[in-house]
Amino acid sequence: MSKFTMENDQFINNYLHRHLLIITTFTLLLIFLYTFNSALFISTSKFIMFVMAIYLLINSLSTRHITQNPFLSYTSIFYGAINTLQGLQFILTSILGVKVNSYYLSMATYHAGRLSFAFILVLLAYYYVHRKDQLERVSWYLMVVFILTCIVAIPAMMTDNFILFIKGNSLGALFFNLLTNLFTPVALFITFKILFPLRHQFPYTHKLIMIIFLVLASIMELIDFLYFEPLTAPRIIPYLFKISTLYLFIIGQIDCCILRPFKELYSEHKIHEKDIEDTHKELYQYSIYAKQLEHNLKAKTTHYERILSLFPEPFLLCIDDKILDTNQAALDLFHSVNKHDLTGSSLLSYLKLDDDLLEAYKQLPAHPGSLLKGETSLITLNNEIYDIEYLFTTTYLHESINIVCILRNITEKKQKALTEKALEKQNLKLSYFSNISHDIKMPINIIYSALQMQSHATTLTECLHYTDMMQANSLRLLKLINNILDVTKLENNMINFAPQIFNVVDAVETLCEMSYLYMQEKNITYVFDTDLDEKFIRTDAAAFERIIFNLLSNAIKYTPNNGELFIAIIDLNENIEIHIKDSGIGIASDKIDNIFDRFITADQGTSSKEHSCGIGLSIVRDLIHLMGGSIHCESVLGEGTTFIIQLPTPTLGDIEIDYPYQATYTSHNIKIEFCDIA
Repeated sequence: MSKFTMENDQFINNYLHRHLLIITTFTLLLIFLYTFNSALFISTSKFIMFVMAIYLLINSLSTRHITQNPFLSYTSIFYGAINTLQGLQFILTSILGVKVNSYYLSMATYHAGRLSFAFILVLLAYYYVHRKDQLERVSWYLMVVFILTCIVAIPAMMTDNFILFIKGNSLGALFFNLLTNLFTPVALFITFKILFPLRHQFPYTHKLIMIIFLVLASIMELIDFLYFEPLTAPRIIPYLFKISTLYLFIIGQIDCCILRPFKELYSEHKIHEKDIEDTHKELYQYSIYAKQLEHNLKAKTTHYERILSLFPEPFLLCIDDKILDTNQAALDLFHSVNKHDLTGSSLLSYLKLDDDLLEAYKQLPAHPGSLLKGETSLITLNNEIYDIEYLFTTTYLHESINIVCILRNITEKKQKALTEKALEKQNLKLSYFSNISHDIKMPINIIYSALQMQSHATTLTECLHYTDMMQANSLRLLKLINNILDVTKLENNMINFAPQIFNVVDAVETLCEMSYLYMQEKNITYVFDTDLDEKFIRTDAAAFERIIFNLLSNAIKYTPNNGELFIAIIDLNENIEIHIKDSGIGIASDKIDNIFDRFITADQGTSSKEHSCGIGLSIVRDLIHLMGGSIHCESVLGEGTTFIIQLPTPTLGDIEIDYPYQATYTSHNIKIEFCDIA
C-alpha cells in the first residue's frame, strides 16, 4: 500500500470507535423504540432511511467531479436514489396521506429497487475497470433507464396477480423469490470479481465499506427469503442493517469526496509553503551571488575586450548592422587608421549580401547562439574589393544582444586556387597535345619506315606486309583527324543532325553483326539480349552508329582473347537503355568519374597499357547529350566495364518499317573505327 493510502486510511483507524459508537447507539435506540412501539419503530426507521438516502444522493451528485473513487461515488448515487424511491412510498402514504395501497407500493418499490441496483452495480464495476472515461456518461444513461423502468415496472408490480404470485406457495413463487433474493448477493460477488484486479487502487476504508455492505446485504436477502411475520424481531434486522449501510456509504462518500481531497490539498499546501520558504532562502543566496557575479562580469568583460583587441582575425562587434567596436586586424582589413572611421557605420554597406543573407542576418538576434557563415566580397574604405569568409553569431554584452562578425581575407587563397586550376587545365591541354603529337608522329614514322623497307623488299609477301602496315597506320591517322574535327565541331555547335526514325533493336543488332569480324580476330564472342522486337527512336543514324561502334571498339580493345561481350536493350516506356558490357580489365573506382572528360586518356582512366588521346568517349557523351539522352559507366576492376546509354523514345504514332536497318557506315568507315584492334 502506498504512503498516501496509508496516511488517508487514518480516517477509519482514528475514528472507527466513534463510528461504531454512533451505529451502536442508533441501533439500541431503535431497538428500544421497537420494544416500546413497533409501529413507531417502522415509521421512524423509514423516515431516517429516507433522510439519509436524500443526503447521500445530494452529496454524491454534488461531489462526483472531485471524488477520488468514482466507482464508490456513482454507486452511492444509485444507492441513494433507490432508497429515496423506497422512502417516498412511506412519505406519500403515511405522512402526506396519498390514497394508495401502501403494501402493494412497498412491495413494488422494494423489488424494482433491489433488482435494478444489482444490475447497475455490475455495469458500474465493468465500466470503472475497462472504460473509466465513459463511466459518467454511462451512469446518466443508467439513471434514465432506471427511472423509465420504475415508471413501467412499479405499476405492473402493484397488481393483485403479482402480489398473490410472490406471496403464494407455488413452486414458481418459491423459485422467483429464491432468484430475486440471490440476485443481489450474486451481483455483489460479480462486482468484487470485476474489481479484484484493481484492489490495490482502493483505500482500505472503501474496501472495508464494500465488504460490510456485502455481508449486510446478503443477511437482509436471507431474512427476506426465510420470511418472518411483519413486526417480529427478525423483521427489524433489515431496517437496522439498511440504516447501517446508508451510514457506511455516507462516511465513505465523505471520505473520498471531502476528507481525502482536502487532506491532499492541505498536504500540497504545506509542501508549497515549504517550497516558498526554501525559495526565499535561495533567492537571498542568489542575490548575494548575483552581486559577486556582476563584479566578476565587469572584470572579465574588461579582460575579454583586451584579448579581442589582440585577436588575429578581423573582428567586429555590432548591434543591428551598426559597428560598435573592432580590433586592429579589422582596421587593417578595411584600410582604416582608427576605430572612429568604422564605428557607427553600417557593416552591411561594406559587404555584398543577397536578400536571403540579409534576412538571415536580421534574424540572428532572435536566435541567440546561431551561426551564419559563408563567402562574399568586401569593399574597403579606399574602394578595394576583397574576397572574404564571414562568420556571424551573437553574444550578450553591454546588457544587450550583439552580433559578432569575424572576417577572413581569402583573396590570395582564391587567386591561388584559380591559378592552380588554370595550370591544371593547361597541363591537361599540354598532355593532350603531347598525345596528339605522339599519335600523329607514330603512324607517320611507321608509314615512312614501311616505305623504306618496301624499297628493299625482295618478295611479294614482304611488300604486302609493309603495305598492310602503311594502310593500318593511315587509318589511325584518319580516325585521329576525324576525332579532332568532331571535337572542334562540337565545341562550336557545328554538328549537323539529320534526325530519322528507325528501329533501334534492329540497328544495334545490325551494328553488332558488322563488328563481329573484329571480335573474331581476338576469338571474342558476344550475346545480344532483349525482349523487344522493335522500338523506334528519332535521331541521327550516323551519330548513333558512331556511338555504338566507338563503345564496341573499346569493348573489343580492352577485352582479352577468348573473352565475351554482352549487349542488351531494355524498354523503359518513354526511354530505352542500351547496355554494352565487356569482360576486360575494368576501370579503377577513383578514375571512373573522369573517363568522359576531354583530355583524360584511356591509360589514365583504366588499367590498360593501350594508348589514346582521350577524346573518343567525350565525343560519345556529347553526341548522346545532343540526342537528349545520357550515358554512365559501371565497372569493377579486373571484371569488366558496362556502358549504359539511355535515349528518349517519343510517341511517334503508328509506324511500320518492313525493310531491315541499313547502316550508313561504309566498310571503310568501319575500318577506321576499329583500326586500334590488334
